[in-house]
Amino acid sequence: MRIINPHKKKSNFIRLKLIPGLLTALVLVFGVILVSSRKPILLEDYIEENAEVQPIEEIKIKTIHSGEISKNSNLYAELLNLEMEQTLVADITSRFSRIFNLKKSQPGDNFKVFLDPDNNIVAFEYVSGDLKRYRLDRDGDDFIESVGDVGLDRFVKEAKGEVHTTLWDALQPMLPDMSLFFDMVEIFGWEIDFLTEPRVGDTFHMIFEIYEKDGGFIKIGRILAVEYVLEGNSHKAFLFTDPTGYQDYYDENGYSLRKALLKSPLNYRRISSTFSWRRLHPVYKIYRPHLGVDYAAPIGTPIVAAGDGYVTFKGDKKGFGNYLEIRHSFDLITCYGHLRSFARGVKKGRHVVQGQVIGYVGNTGESTGPHLDYRVRRKGKYINPLKMTIPAALPVNDEYRPQFNHLVAQYMPYFNNQSKERLFARLD
Repeated sequence: MRIINPHKKKSNFIRLKLIPGLLTALVLVFGVILVSSRKPILLEDYIEENAEVQPIEEIKIKTIHSGEISKNSNLYAELLNLEMEQTLVADITSRFSRIFNLKKSQPGDNFKVFLDPDNNIVAFEYVSGDLKRYRLDRDGDDFIESVGDVGLDRFVKEAKGEVHTTLWDALQPMLPDMSLFFDMVEIFGWEIDFLTEPRVGDTFHMIFEIYEKDGGFIKIGRILAVEYVLEGNSHKAFLFTDPTGYQDYYDENGYSLRKALLKSPLNYRRISSTFSWRRLHPVYKIYRPHLGVDYAAPIGTPIVAAGDGYVTFKGDKKGFGNYLEIRHSFDLITCYGHLRSFARGVKKGRHVVQGQVIGYVGNTGESTGPHLDYRVRRKGKYINPLKMTIPAALPVNDEYRPQFNHLVAQYMPYFNNQSKERLFARLD
C-alpha cells in the first residue's frame, strides 16, 4: 500500500511495512465495511472496527491519495497536482459533483482517494469546511453516495456575568465565538431591543454547546437556555424539541418567544410601494388597490418564509409572475410575488419553517423593477403587513408539557446558582 503525502504537491510515497498477516486482516475488514455496512469510514478506524466480523468480499487498497484545497484552487487542480491520471481525475470529479457543488470548495477542505492495484477508484472521501463528510464507496460498477457529519465531541458550557459598559464587551471575553451574541439577540428579538435597552447592571446567564475534536475547539453549537435580566426583569428562554422533531425557544411557562410572522421576509433596500386601496398602477396607469407592500431589492436577494406553514400555491399567477402562497396558524396566509425563481425543495404541500429561504427576488409578471410584492391575508381578507398585530407563535403542545416542564426543571438550578456541576454532568 502507498500513501500520498498531503503536504507536498509532487507525488511522494511512504511505503508501509506491515506484517503480512496484519495487512491481510486490514484488507479483509475494509472489504466488509465497504461492501456489507456501507458506512463511511476512515483508515484509522479499521483496527477498531474489525472485531469478530467475517469478510464478504476482499477489496485491495494499493494507493491512497490525500490532500487539501489550497487558496485559488479547486479539487480538479489539486488531484492533478498529486500526479493522478487526468482520466481518473475527471471520473472522480464527475461522480463527486452529483452530491457536492464543486464551486463551493473552500481552502482547507481535505480529501482522500482510495485506489486498487489496477488504479480503479475504491472510495473517495471529502470533508468540507462545515465539517460535512461526503463519501463515494464502490458497489460493483457504481458507487454508493453518503453524506454525514464529522464525529465531534460535544460539551455544555456557560457564560455568566454583568454588564459594566456594553453587553458586547461583557460577553466577548467569555464566549468562544461571538455568533452566540447574535443568537441571543435573535432569541429575544421580539422582547428586547439589544441596541437601545440594555443598561449597566443588567445580568446574563447562558448555557450553550461547543464541539471539539482532539481537544481543540471546532465550532459553536446551540444556546440551550439563557436568561437576561433587564433592569430587574428576568427574561428566560429554553430550547425545546418535541417528540415530532419541532424545535423552538419558549419561556418558562411554555410560550413561544417568536411571533407567528417576521416583520419582513427579506433584507430590502427600501419600500417602493405601501399598502393602499387606491394606488396609481405603474404599468396600466390607472388607480386601483395595492393590497400588499413592495420591497425593492436586487435580483437574487433571498426571500424567507415569514412564518411556519404549508405551501398552498407555487407557480405562475397572472400579474405576479412566479408566485408563492403559504398558509400559517391563526388563519393567516402570506403571499410572495414577482420571484425570479423558487428555492430548491419548495413544493406545494411542503412544510416550511420561519426564516427558511423559499425564493429569490425577481422582476417577473407585471413589474417595472426587481422587488418582492408581499401580501398577508387573515380570514380571507388582505391586511396591511406594516400595521398588523402579529400573534405569538404557538406555545408548547399540551401533550408535550411534561417533557418541557422536566427540561425547565433541569435548567432552573443553574439560573438559581444551585448544583451547577451536577447540571452540566447531566447535560453532557
